[in-house]
Amino acid sequence: MSLQVKGGVAALANFVANGIVPTAARDRAAMAFRDTCGVMLAGVREPAARMAQGMAAEDGTGSCRIAGTPLRSSAALAAFANGVAAHSLDYDDMCFVSLAHPSCALVPALLATGELVHARLPALLDAYVVGFELECRLGKVMNPRHYHRRGWHCTSSIGTLGAAAAAARVLGLDSSGVQNALGIAASSACGLKENMGSMVKPLHAGMAARNGVISAQLAQRGFTASPRALDGPQGYLAAMDSEHATLDIAAADLAVRWEIVETGVTVKLYPSCAATHPPLDALMDMRRQEGLTPDQIETIDIEADSMTPRLLIHPNPATGLEAKFSMPFCAAAAVVFPRLGIDTFDVEHIANADVQRLMQRVTLRTNEAFDGAAPLSRARVTVRLRDGRTLSRLADGARGYPGRLTDEELAAKFAACAVPALSQSAAAAAWAALINLGDIGDTRELTARLSGE
Repeated sequence: MSLQVKGGVAALANFVANGIVPTAARDRAAMAFRDTCGVMLAGVREPAARMAQGMAAEDGTGSCRIAGTPLRSSAALAAFANGVAAHSLDYDDMCFVSLAHPSCALVPALLATGELVHARLPALLDAYVVGFELECRLGKVMNPRHYHRRGWHCTSSIGTLGAAAAAARVLGLDSSGVQNALGIAASSACGLKENMGSMVKPLHAGMAARNGVISAQLAQRGFTASPRALDGPQGYLAAMDSEHATLDIAAADLAVRWEIVETGVTVKLYPSCAATHPPLDALMDMRRQEGLTPDQIETIDIEADSMTPRLLIHPNPATGLEAKFSMPFCAAAAVVFPRLGIDTFDVEHIANADVQRLMQRVTLRTNEAFDGAAPLSRARVTVRLRDGRTLSRLADGARGYPGRLTDEELAAKFAACAVPALSQSAAAAAWAALINLGDIGDTRELTARLSGE
């Protein structure tokens, strides 16, 4: 049954506060939780994450845990530190409706607020779903103009409101309180794509998680915002150059159509920008099937949609962060190395002689015919060999996309991510807790596992 509330903003707020989440949606949220906790643990040793952890521990007072460490802080700053860690390797999930990395802000915000109120994990999963759905509705209203043409990074610009919605749900705010939380969050949303390939990109996730928590906490205390903060003439949609001026279309099918079920969450199986994944799948398949070696290749030509070149902005990367947004590096690495993992993006691998030679033979160009499909999902890879042969493959999606992820792949990814931060036994205990999320009666039971306690 549709939620019959007049006005797009009011309908969204009512959905966040009162929407009844179906089991299928909660199951998808559980998968995202498991994956995000793994990549959060993988990221805790990254320089950006360490700086965020240090600030959170020094500036915050509270008992909320910072995953993979013995540190604790306030809810907002624990969410901040965990958010930076979750996005620091660009290994976290994607949503091609919101064009955001949803879970790197949602999960840290939920863990922090869940610890505050000792929430049961099923309640966190419901809150994840409403936050995710809100982000999808905003993405539909605001994009492609907001993201594609104006340079806003949706992980933060939209993710801040998603995190606020999720935190508000956990804190038990009514629809009026949710509307205030979203209005507060609208004034703290930010994030520029020009910072992709730098430490600021994971900072976006941390800021979204932190600002979402603060917005919900303020609203809980009675802090108010303009009722037109989102859709007023000088509100969020207008200031952020939204494709559409109102939220009415976003609210039309709330609680009827669930994006998390129909379009899903895309789990990454390579720790690089999602725009690289379809070409990487195609290249790695060709390498395995044809036995390709770097010295056989004359050129690698990659055609993708018009959004891809706006993301892969580092043709000659100097750092691991830049390499994640470099099609030449990722393509070369897919041929040179037997697998693509977290360590592939170490600086010494960028400097590898075979990688450097092959990078100069990679071209990336736009094929507008691919713009009709879901963003970043289609690519054609053409490899010309020195013996005169030409190999070509069309990629439609990639491994990890909805329906293309096995339980074994997710478990293996978690183990590879968690063990550097936790001992083998602690990682196994954390995974066991994540597999049985529905049985966890207090968020602190899960965060204790994620901290190795």
